Amino acid sequence: MSKPKVWLNASSATIYIHSETHLNTEENGIIGDDFSMNICKSWESEFFKVKTENVRKVALRTSIVLGNNGGAFPKLKMLTKLGLGGKQGRGDQNVSWVHIDDFCKAVEFILEHENLSGPINITAPEPLSNEEFMMKLRKAMKVPFGLNAPVWQLEIASVFLKTQTELLLKSRNVYPEKIILNGFAFKYPQVEKAFENLIY
Repeated sequence: MSKPKVWLNASSATIYIHSETHLNTEENGIIGDDFSMNICKSWESEFFKVKTENVRKVALRTSIVLGNNGGAFPKLKMLTKLGLGGKQGRGDQNVSWVHIDDFCKAVEFILEHENLSGPINITAPEPLSNEEFMMKLRKAMKVPFGLNAPVWQLEIASVFLKTQTELLLKSRNVYPEKIILNGFAFKYPQVEKAFENLIY
């Protein structure tokens, strides 16, 4: 059986620390020690531990992917439609995101560019605060208001949803330096354009 030329492994942009000011690239990204980071670190460690000769390995550090056929975006739209599309917690945590079309294009780009390997951030180049993200979503959906969700409400909801509030409150401030330096162009670099395409 012949080996593949490239091996893509799903990772996550949540591997980086909570950061409201430091922009995490593949080169200067800070990885710390919490629930989500430890999962990602263990996953990537196992992936890169075994050296596979003549197989290019890539860990896709992907942010929230915005698409209509699953994931977080349909849930965010539903909450917004119900008038619950306000900020989560303080709202100043950064949201790194990517349109699903750009995600697919980025994967194709990585496959075509043999010089790209190791961890690669797949996220739009313009992260924004949770408060601004939700405000722009409400505007795109023509919903005039959205109730905010304080931390205590999120903590109660996380028990029922069997998840961690960290996944909503952590500030993901991530920049896709590797693919941009290699010439990748995003079709939807701003969230307004992404919403415009996805909301109809």
